[in-house]
Amino acid sequence: MKKLIIVTLIIMLASCATVKQTSSPAEDRSVPSATNIPAPPAGNLPTPPAGNLPSAESEDDQDNLILATLWFQKSAEMRALFYQCFRNAEIALKENLEMHCAGKPAADSSIPDDSGQAGSKKPAAVVLDIDETLLDNSPYQGWQVLQKKAFNNDDWFRWVELARAKPLPGAVEFTRYADSLGVEVFYVSNRTVGEMGPTISNMAAWGFANADSSHMLLKETVSSKVERRALIEKDYEILLLVGDNLADLSSIYEKRGPDHGFGAVDADRRLFGTRYIVLPNPMYGNWLNDLLRSAPGSTEREKLLNMLEGF
Repeated sequence: MKKLIIVTLIIMLASCATVKQTSSPAEDRSVPSATNIPAPPAGNLPTPPAGNLPSAESEDDQDNLILATLWFQKSAEMRALFYQCFRNAEIALKENLEMHCAGKPAADSSIPDDSGQAGSKKPAAVVLDIDETLLDNSPYQGWQVLQKKAFNNDDWFRWVELARAKPLPGAVEFTRYADSLGVEVFYVSNRTVGEMGPTISNMAAWGFANADSSHMLLKETVSSKVERRALIEKDYEILLLVGDNLADLSSIYEKRGPDHGFGAVDADRRLFGTRYIVLPNPMYGNWLNDLLRSAPGSTEREKLLNMLEGF
């Protein structure tokens, strides 16, 4: 009996000593091999794509990410939604291009935002985000859950260096379709400029149109994409913007306010499906970052539970 009590106490002490970690998602990853990600070549490690990936450490595990990551990896509904969104993007782009060629304003361009000028004679362009818009990084998310590790620069860069992210359903085909129409394809992502090489290798291997440094505007110092979109607008008219985060589309959504951005989205409802295409991403994003900033509670789990509504 005494031996049993001693063994029980040892197990309890070992359990209490276990240290757990988690991530606090910011805005812009089949997992089996992700648990054995090799180390990258020696060199400086860049910072993560701010606003597009989990970015803060905590003392919890990653269990809050399980259902969202499994939905992204294993649900047929996810694939259907991506095909649907990119099909809608093709239709919208073609319609906007026809109006552009006819000298007419693009769809709902009278609604002010930070991109696009009605009646522009500039060549047409489409702007797309990369992570969880074109490339599937859920194996990285799955690795975090399995390893109970918070996001950190080293692990994220090891994943990027593999250049192994798969294209999301319909993504490659859409960029090729845009290119076939004569629309210039640009990628504006919060991956850092230090990740340019493996990102180009990854996307070029899958056949994305214009997967090169002249069409890829990555983060240097500022997470906001407004300035990078403005650089494109100097020479092109942006007919369509595609992303998984509202800030990929307009600066209006960078500060959501106490209503979580509902009012801004409602005001711009005519733009969705015509000028803006939003892809589903339940794993992370500005929506979650805003909740964690505003919700009461001392832990991430407590904050999330406090934001739930029931009956």
